[in-house]
Amino acid sequence: MQNDTPLLTVPGLLNILYRGRFTILILTALGLAAGIGYGIVVKPLYRATAQVRPGVVSYNPNGLPNREWALQDITTWFDGFLYWRDLKELPPFQAAKGRPVIRATYIPSLNFVAGGNVITLTNLSTDPGLAALTLDESIKAFNRQARADSMGSSLYLTLRRGEAQIRKLRNDIDLVGAKAERVELDIAESERQLTMIDLRDQELDLQIQRRQAEIAWMTEAVTTARNHVVTAGRRLADAEAMLAVAVRTEQENAGGTPPAGGDPLVEVLKQSATREQAGRVGELLLTVNGLENFIASQAVRADSLESRVKSNELEIGRLRLVRQIDLAKQRADVGQKIRDLNITLERDLPHEREVLTSELETERIKVSLISPLERIGTINVTEKPVRPRKSRAAIILTFLAFCGSVFLVLVWEYLRNNREAIMAPRSPRP
Repeated sequence: MQNDTPLLTVPGLLNILYRGRFTILILTALGLAAGIGYGIVVKPLYRATAQVRPGVVSYNPNGLPNREWALQDITTWFDGFLYWRDLKELPPFQAAKGRPVIRATYIPSLNFVAGGNVITLTNLSTDPGLAALTLDESIKAFNRQARADSMGSSLYLTLRRGEAQIRKLRNDIDLVGAKAERVELDIAESERQLTMIDLRDQELDLQIQRRQAEIAWMTEAVTTARNHVVTAGRRLADAEAMLAVAVRTEQENAGGTPPAGGDPLVEVLKQSATREQAGRVGELLLTVNGLENFIASQAVRADSLESRVKSNELEIGRLRLVRQIDLAKQRADVGQKIRDLNITLERDLPHEREVLTSELETERIKVSLISPLERIGTINVTEKPVRPRKSRAAIILTFLAFCGSVFLVLVWEYLRNNREAIMAPRSPRP
């Protein structure tokens, strides 16, 4: 039997929905209740996000970093749950029912090896602290496993070289301190040399004063000797005149005619007078000789003293030149050395220490950056749960329940109207 009425019309559809309104309302309410129950039963999940990139394992001669790990290898490592081997040994994860899921994603580019591409790690957990800890410990686990059994790798060699360079720079900084101490000792020695130069200058000044005193004394002695020579010269002239008179008188007496009669007494007196005159002549002669010797000795003494005066004057001139030239030059040289040492102590060595300290800090930064996997920034955790989204879940389940109830009502109406055709036995073939 065929039904000539249309299978479905708008009024008919609305009539069907009206007659099945209780079913639709009940199922839709059940969907809404299921959505609300889902939001109540399911625990809220917080999302932790971290960004990483291939770490620095070595540096080129220009100091630029080399990154050797491929992005695909890193994501494969996280997708393979290889971090769970280390995480399950930690107390926060020992009571976990299953291994945490970390999703590693990146935007591929033309170069899939290294070069600044960033991998985003995401983990969902009911505890925001545990979510952040999961990402942090997984990054550490990657670095530990990557560094294991890598004694000949570029990372190990670079790390050992950096540590050796740090030790060398520390020794160089200590050596700068030793240099500063030696410079201070050199400054003290130079100051001692300045003191010795000052003492030498005082010694030369005393020598000049002593020689000036000698010159004054010898000049006075020369004047006295010259005066003695003049006085003795006058006395010598007087003595020579008296000697000439005495000699002439003696000659006159010796050549005279004896008086007549030949008185013996007179003869005796004459002889006595002659002997007395001869004695005076001898005394005058001795006086003349003594004065001549005295004059000669005083003249020699005066000449000798004048020579010593000139010698002392020359020596004073030499000593003054030593003070004005040699000692002044030595004092200037030592002063220049002290100034140079002070510049070394106040400028050169601090600059050298600062350069070495900067190099040491650079090496420390390089060593700290050496790792197979480098984390960029901090781990971010959402303040509010990202799952479940209660309103969306309720709307979706309510909509699905409504659509399902409408479909169920339509199917039921179709079955009810076509029950005879559906349930009719199959006619045999002719």
